[in-house]
Amino acid sequence: MEMSNRNEILLSVVAQSAQMLVEAPDWKLKINDVLKLLGEAAQASHAYLFENHLTEQGTEATSLRYEWENPNCPISNPFTVFQNVELQVEDMMDWYETLKTGKSYYDATDKFPEEWKNKPGRKEIKTLLDVPIFVDGKWWGVIGFDDCARTLPWSQVEVDAMKIAAGLLGAVIKRQKADEEIKASEEKFQTIFSKSLVPMVIGKVSDRLIFEVNTAFTALSGFTREEAINHSSSELNLWASMAERIQHRELLKQHGYLREFKTHLRKKSGEIAAVLLSVSYIIVDSEESFLYSIYEITQLEKALNELQEKNEELERFTYTVSHDLKAPLITIGGFAGLLEKDISSNNEERVKQSVARILEAVNKMQRLLNELLELSRIGRILNEPQEVKFEDIAREAISLTQGRITRTNLRVKIEAGLPVVKVDKVRMIQVIQNLIDNASKFMGKQSDPEIIIGAKHENEQWIFFVRDNGIGIEASYHERIFGLFNKLDPNTEGTGVGLALVRRIIEFHGGKFGLNLN
Repeated sequence: MEMSNRNEILLSVVAQSAQMLVEAPDWKLKINDVLKLLGEAAQASHAYLFENHLTEQGTEATSLRYEWENPNCPISNPFTVFQNVELQVEDMMDWYETLKTGKSYYDATDKFPEEWKNKPGRKEIKTLLDVPIFVDGKWWGVIGFDDCARTLPWSQVEVDAMKIAAGLLGAVIKRQKADEEIKASEEKFQTIFSKSLVPMVIGKVSDRLIFEVNTAFTALSGFTREEAINHSSSELNLWASMAERIQHRELLKQHGYLREFKTHLRKKSGEIAAVLLSVSYIIVDSEESFLYSIYEITQLEKALNELQEKNEELERFTYTVSHDLKAPLITIGGFAGLLEKDISSNNEERVKQSVARILEAVNKMQRLLNELLELSRIGRILNEPQEVKFEDIAREAISLTQGRITRTNLRVKIEAGLPVVKVDKVRMIQVIQNLIDNASKFMGKQSDPEIIIGAKHENEQWIFFVRDNGIGIEASYHERIFGLFNKLDPNTEGTGVGLALVRRIIEFHGGKFGLNLN
């Protein structure tokens, strides 16, 4: 009857211990209480917990972590003695193999080697019960009980109860280990998420509301965290294109993820940003979510577009150059043949005419090559920008074109109040000079030809103009005239490079150049 009562008490204590461990935020906070409860219920002299580990040398060892001693049966057990104890000792291999295979070791110590019994803390022990603790299928350590007064005092039921306690403890350790790993993983993710320079957004799958954003996203979008959280992308008007939004949803539904989907997002300011959107499925706080990573490529897209434009310009340039340089060569070749015949026939007058035509073609080619060389230098060879009055730029340009101005009876006015600008002065004079030259060629039959150089201040920027009262240019030719060698009137002098040169100089100054017929 006494044994039955002891069994019931021990089983009740095991259940109580399990509840204490499960409810504790950390099993280590309650393990001493558990050892005390189990030790008292088993009427043991000593209850303890060992944890296995590797030494600095890489050998298997175990160390005492927690213990309870019966005050009525003290054991001379210095705590330090049971630190870094080797597991594989030759005389105790039976103990080692038994525990490692998951079985309990229960035996009287009178069978143990003298070397074991003679160590501190072991002389008083008559019975040893060690139960292995396994975590994730690996031998984690031992929960054990000593008896200094009795030999093999515990029944099989009591031993089995201790096995249950060890199993429960292993499960609690496993759960807490998993919780700690999850917590560490979440903290690591949160750190990476918040500190990442890549804009990121977490959106809930259930209602499509934004769950979290990082600092990089707020910097990109212009929305604060408070403005974004618990709002949908539609409420924030983030999608610049409804078609792209629908396409992204369809692809996400089809594949479950997105990788570098090119789209356009609208910032709080209304500015449109070109981005690459990557989306992956994650679980956050038990909530199914999507993690959006956003890479802005606005500048890259702009650079690619500019590169494409340059490539197209290069193709046009190559074609135009080959075409326009071919013409003087054909002229030279044709008149060289005539020249040969004229020399053979001693036709001096025809020889002079052929030589003149050849020289004219050579001079035209020279002008074309010089203009092309000048155009190629724009952007490569620049003078240091300097602050200069725009009026001074206009006056120097007028001075350089004075001969044409005088021949065409042209009147050039400079409006008052022109600002000071910081530019490449030499190139800017070249711009005004070309525009005066171009305007003077297309005055038509104007009896009072006039050019006005001025500027107006609009929307916090200066707009400079060279206005004339000539025949003007039809709207259909507005883009064509900026191409290389494009001349609306083939009978006019010049190479057709002037306006292309003007546009290139203005663009390299960060400005825009165009025509206005008003």
